Amino acid sequence: MEPRYSWLCPTARDRERFVDMQDRLEFARVVTIVVGALIAVTLALSTNGGWAILAAMIAMIAIVLIGGWRLERRPRPELWVFFSTVVNIQLMLALGAVLTGGLESLILINMLAVPVVMVGARFSNRGLAVGAPVSALLIIATTLGVNPGLVAAHPEALAVPLALVLCSAVYIRPLVTSDVRHRADSTLDQLTGLLNRRGLEQRFAEVAEQAALAGHPVSVVVADIDHFKRINDTHGHPVGDAVLRDIADAMRRNLRTFELLYRFGGEEFLLLLPGANADDAAAVAETLRCAIFALHPEGLPVACSFGVATADADDVVFGLLIRAADAALYDAKRFGRNRVERGAAVLTPVAA
Repeated sequence: MEPRYSWLCPTARDRERFVDMQDRLEFARVVTIVVGALIAVTLALSTNGGWAILAAMIAMIAIVLIGGWRLERRPRPELWVFFSTVVNIQLMLALGAVLTGGLESLILINMLAVPVVMVGARFSNRGLAVGAPVSALLIIATTLGVNPGLVAAHPEALAVPLALVLCSAVYIRPLVTSDVRHRADSTLDQLTGLLNRRGLEQRFAEVAEQAALAGHPVSVVVADIDHFKRINDTHGHPVGDAVLRDIADAMRRNLRTFELLYRFGGEEFLLLLPGANADDAAAVAETLRCAIFALHPEGLPVACSFGVATADADDVVFGLLIRAADAALYDAKRFGRNRVERGAAVLTPVAA
């Protein structure tokens, strides 16, 4: 199975921020596409080479849509979004500037500051550190590289777009840093590095809304380390903490994108699986069970029990789904531990 993380999202916190912002930026993406289409049509009607720009704009939109399709099934969705959206838009704007005469198309050159804001909104400062220099280099290439004589006569044509990119980057950077820090303080478990339950209900509400719109089920897996109290009592809490960290790492390594893992409290973990049916969720839980059983953290034989619950798109209710998964976990403990049990189908009660 491919590694979960990438240079853009090297930690669970970065991946969670990307997923969260990707959902929140849906309206901004639509506005960007509409505005870009209007500019392309305007240039097509009024500028030499404008129809080539229109064709490039259509190609850009197609790449954006393809890059954002079925992200939940991709091992590193942030890379698809970065290259299909940010880099794609940068290259198409630069191409449009060249086709319309370089300096004569200052509108497109100045718009190279927009991808800088986009990359800061979606990703950490790692993405900003790549996106801003790319925009700056493309500005230099489409001005100084296309017509150095005009740049010498009108240096503001190069200075203004570079200033826009620089100012966008230096203002976005502290905002991203602050956002990441506050998210970590409120939603990250300090021992395991996993997400904690504080942000779970809000994220669950977003997943439920998406499930209702798409008609997809939602599954929850609750996991509990078997006989964990015995580990703490026999070997001490430092060893118990190390076992928790190792198990969290093992689970993380065996999960795919959008399979959101939380430390639910103590030795209990919760896995939120948007779009997964009961069979999918049980298969994921079995994979985790086998990975943990083979782990031997701190040289100790350790096992986990798992409870699985699934709700159809119209029946995704936080409390009901958690209770059903907890009941299945109780059955797993009762039937011998180190096993996966499925709960009954979750149905929303109908008011009398």
